[in-house]
Amino acid sequence: MTLAVRVPGSSANMGPGFDVLAMAVSIYGELGIVDPSAHTHRQIATTNHPANVAFVRAGGIGEVWVDSPIPSGRGLGFSAAMRVGGAALGLAQRVGIAETEFAQFIDASRGELVELAAELEGHYDNAAASVWGGVVSASPERVALIPLAASMRSEVCVLVWIPQFQTATSKSRRNLPDAVSRAEAIFNISRATQLVIALSTGDFDLLPSTASDQLHQEVRLSDTPMCAEVMAALVNAGALSSWLSGSGPTVAAFVRRTNVEEVATLVGRDFPLGRTQVLDIDMRGIHSI
Repeated sequence: MTLAVRVPGSSANMGPGFDVLAMAVSIYGELGIVDPSAHTHRQIATTNHPANVAFVRAGGIGEVWVDSPIPSGRGLGFSAAMRVGGAALGLAQRVGIAETEFAQFIDASRGELVELAAELEGHYDNAAASVWGGVVSASPERVALIPLAASMRSEVCVLVWIPQFQTATSKSRRNLPDAVSRAEAIFNISRATQLVIALSTGDFDLLPSTASDQLHQEVRLSDTPMCAEVMAALVNAGALSSWLSGSGPTVAAFVRRTNVEEVATLVGRDFPLGRTQVLDIDMRGIHSI
């Protein structure tokens, strides 16, 4: 057997937490080191695939196979998940970790995995969520895990609307202003703080306003106005809050489990150029398989 990992995708920013907040979600990519002596039906990562780039950067030698339903270019952390997985495989191979030791090695290496993946990503939020699971507040200095109220995990799930078209994070970032006003900074600080409080206390009444943002969403949504319509439609259909996932174009929302199928059906009917998918908050992060 060869080393293999399972890595969750993620939804970054979560509205006001631009480049800081991210949440691991239950859509997973699987990656492993190719055994040259055995046949594999898995897709082999190309030279420039983010998993292979991270694998080589971490000191890996050989090929990596990838099996991932995380959509690329949709704002669900595909590149970060692949880089986290590739980095874990490369680090473990470099120091000669056996399969029986791999789970423990991952647990001991989470900080280094975040650093390696973030170096390649250019920011920490998605990488930290895929490594640690749950909801994180990430910066170059530290990754903090946000404690989630039991009601957030048991009563709420994540509904995503994934459009058929892609966006490029690099292009999206170039469109953002280099400076923001004091009022805009205060607006986002207050909403991001309230979002953390809502998540940690289970105060659902706080959630509707906590996805508001004045730093990035408006600019990004101007290129994909349909996504803005979906965000509004989700809330109108009963979602607790809705935000542009990462740089988009996927739209994510917190929805009560009791009415998530109804909300998904309504949004899927009105916006057929995308598909809805019900996800949970992944609490485990990267792990060996």
